Amino acid sequence: MGVDLRMNQRGTRVRLPCQDPRLEIEVTDDGSRTLINKATGDSYHSSSGALSETRHVYLLNSGVAERLSMHRATRVLEIGLGTAMGMFVTLDQAVQHGTPLEYFALEYDWLSAGVIRSLAPESWVDNPAVVSDYLRWRSTVDQDARSSGGQHQCGGLGELHDSGAAPVFRWQAGPEQVVQVQVVDALRWQYDGQPFDAIYFDPFAPDTNTELWQTPMLGLMYKVLNTGGRLVTYCVKREVRDRLTSVGFEVRKIRGPEGGKREVLVALRQ
Repeated sequence: MGVDLRMNQRGTRVRLPCQDPRLEIEVTDDGSRTLINKATGDSYHSSSGALSETRHVYLLNSGVAERLSMHRATRVLEIGLGTAMGMFVTLDQAVQHGTPLEYFALEYDWLSAGVIRSLAPESWVDNPAVVSDYLRWRSTVDQDARSSGGQHQCGGLGELHDSGAAPVFRWQAGPEQVVQVQVVDALRWQYDGQPFDAIYFDPFAPDTNTELWQTPMLGLMYKVLNTGGRLVTYCVKREVRDRLTSVGFEVRKIRGPEGGKREVLVALRQ
């Protein structure tokens, strides 16, 4: 009989130390790894399967996978880059299909390359170069910051030093694929650019990040989304659904990923 590396001898999920002392690595039920904030207990993904959740809730439910397979140029906004799993699986599809992709992520606590590397992210994608190239670029961001005196250093939780406008870091991830990360509190985000085709709305839960789930933030999401676009998230709380409806979205609960949450949410801008 094989050994299930996801569980320890007590039958609970395996947790491993992380180089960031504020975090722990958890091996989720589909074998992929996520992070746990030790102070709050918040998980970056579902313990039932981080990769399964990300593919189902974000890549598939948003319609992005279909768009990329049809070679339709696509713009994605992610609220909460976290472990970058959503970005990796989306970029992997865009590169495979040769489809133009602009991926814009907001993240206040941008995780370092070392922390991401410890999650074995190359196992999340078909093309490992997507991961290795990102980790190389992410390391360069901090190296450049150190050489310039530490301004905008983003090597882990709470290490952003921003004396002016929130910095935006741009990575040319492929011939027609661009990733931009803005290191900012999403509540302070101001945007007047082109609208997005999909929004991966992935902050921590409403009990932790209450303000990000309130009407003003959800109203902003409606404004920056294209007509016909979708906001997708794991949270189906009634108050969140009501707020999304109040700002103009058509809200649907749909079946969650296999072995995970029973229902997840899709909000359409008609």
